Amino acid sequence: MKRLATVALGLMLGLVALGARAQVPLPPAVAGTAAWQLVGTGQMRWFAFRLYDASLWQAPGAQALAIRYARALSSDTLTEASIDEMGRLGDPDAERWRAALTRHFPDVVADDVIVAVRREAAGVRFYHQGRPTGVIDDPAFGALFFGIWLDARTRAPELRAALLGEAAQ
Repeated sequence: MKRLATVALGLMLGLVALGARAQVPLPPAVAGTAAWQLVGTGQMRWFAFRLYDASLWQAPGAQALAIRYARALSSDTLTEASIDEMGRLGDPDAERWRAALTRHFPDVVADDVIVAVRREAAGVRFYHQGRPTGVIDDPAFGALFFGIWLDARTRAPELRAALLGEAAQ
């Protein structure tokens, strides 16, 4: 299981974010909740394989990260990679969120979209294919989870730059 998680983590995070970028729109359940502005869009690739497209949106007091997957990934793989990365970014007890992430992350197939919405001083609300899957109501979780992509120590600095609008689109 640990080897699978390491491979998945590499597939999801520690790779090259190059190639054509495709904006991932917010579903109506999210888009109608605030005046969202697109910050940036990027693509995660592993060698020649596209893994996902991602878009970062912001509204007053909120951020939304929308990811459209290009490949099938299990809930366990998504959870394991997230826990590993949050631990790497400085949370020695990231395991405490495993059960909630497993409940909120479904298995995904190509073209599925997961959206995470983070509000100031609150946690993260998750959506899959536009339907809510759950909330982790802890501001520390929100900062660490979004840090997987946005922290300066991310394993995907090119994707971070694209999401923050710092890279050529």
